[in-house]
Amino acid sequence: MKKYYLSTSFIIFSFVIFLETAFYYLFKTIFTESAIFIAFDTNSKETKEFIGFYIDRPIIFSGVVMLILTLLALYKLNKHSFQFQPIGRKIALLVLSIVVVLKFSGLIIYNLPYMVVRSAVLYYVESKKLAEYAINKNGDFTFVQRTFDEDEDEIYVIIIGESTARSHLGIYNYYRNTTPLLDEIKNDLLIYNKVISPDTYTIASLTKALTLGNYENPDGKFDGSIIQLLNQAGFQTYWISAQKPLGANDSHITKIGMGANESYFMNIKNAKEETVFDEVLVEKMNEVLSGKANKKVVFLHTLGTHMNYKNRYPESFKFFNDVPETKFNDKHIYDQINAYDNAVRYTDYIINKVIESIKNTNTVSCVLYFSDHGEEVYDDIEFAGHYRDRVQTKNVYEIPLILWQSENYKNKRVISSLNLDTKYMIDDLFHSMADLFCIKSNEVDSSRSIFSEYFKERKRIVFDTVNYDIYFKD
Repeated sequence: MKKYYLSTSFIIFSFVIFLETAFYYLFKTIFTESAIFIAFDTNSKETKEFIGFYIDRPIIFSGVVMLILTLLALYKLNKHSFQFQPIGRKIALLVLSIVVVLKFSGLIIYNLPYMVVRSAVLYYVESKKLAEYAINKNGDFTFVQRTFDEDEDEIYVIIIGESTARSHLGIYNYYRNTTPLLDEIKNDLLIYNKVISPDTYTIASLTKALTLGNYENPDGKFDGSIIQLLNQAGFQTYWISAQKPLGANDSHITKIGMGANESYFMNIKNAKEETVFDEVLVEKMNEVLSGKANKKVVFLHTLGTHMNYKNRYPESFKFFNDVPETKFNDKHIYDQINAYDNAVRYTDYIINKVIESIKNTNTVSCVLYFSDHGEEVYDDIEFAGHYRDRVQTKNVYEIPLILWQSENYKNKRVISSLNLDTKYMIDDLFHSMADLFCIKSNEVDSSRSIFSEYFKERKRIVFDTVNYDIYFKD
């Protein structure tokens, strides 16, 4: 048993060394709890795409070398007989002292096994709290009322993008024409130019954007969601997702989405199968809109431009294949940038298709599009992706926010264009959406709505403590 224990411990130790080294090689930072938290919320398909996107020859080579060294060491260890002496008082005191030093110095948080256990407990606790959204669908909001004349049919669609950087959208002056369809209807859109995400991964961003949570009060994410508020205000709500909900656990965002009256998950294929494209969301949206309810809100949670970028669009959208503008001279980098821009162009198609469908309903309606966070795609640094535990580039925070309104909506409500260039962070999106749907309650704050004439700019804190505007200005 002692030999087995020693061998097992050595294997785990070797694996941890390889894992942390590979992680630092890829992201130039140490392993942290947020990375483990993301892993718990990731399904098998995303894991497979992540490995295919990032694993390269140096990692494979170092992995093979590490494996050979580990096997050789195990062979040597097992040839010897070890006598484990009873632990004396001095040794016990030494071990206790080390544990105390690690704990009170804060160094224990860098211990990977400790982080895994702690993150697993935290993830479980938060999952249990968020699961209440599917049970208590109306929430606990007080004095909920609408400021609209409710005689007419209303349809609102919220398109949630994934990993889409504002800097790669043609409608935001990107050098490539990645948004040809939105450009054609540009005069019918309100395009917000200074919007950022509060974080650089989906869980942290959307659990704030869709709830009462924000950087001043992160636990507000358990106090109520925009879907619950809509339910209480009398809307029929739908959550339609291209994100795969199933794995070891439903994702945190899935739990919020299941607070809707009806929820649909279109990407439930086996991990070995090809993933769906976002067009299935539009098809399902058109199906649910044919129902009887006269006041509907549909949330479309897209795959957007999530890595692996080449899997996010059909072959017919393989538009960019030339050498892109970049300071990095590498064919692999060219291919990744082209794939990302093709995925953005496909997103443009999806947004336009949604707008056309809603426009044809001739109702009081709006379509709002935003992304959960941005993406670095070899724009400023030699890196593609997003990662939370170091402040990277502006591209991972800067996101698009675009609003289309029907003529019927404009006849009832005028949204000022004064805020198109004001600084805004989507941890206030709950209040903005409530304002867009003309819902008031004690919990809704119009000064936090980008659509309100009473909107007030506030500090934009990212990475828990970093003032975004000061950091990037300096």
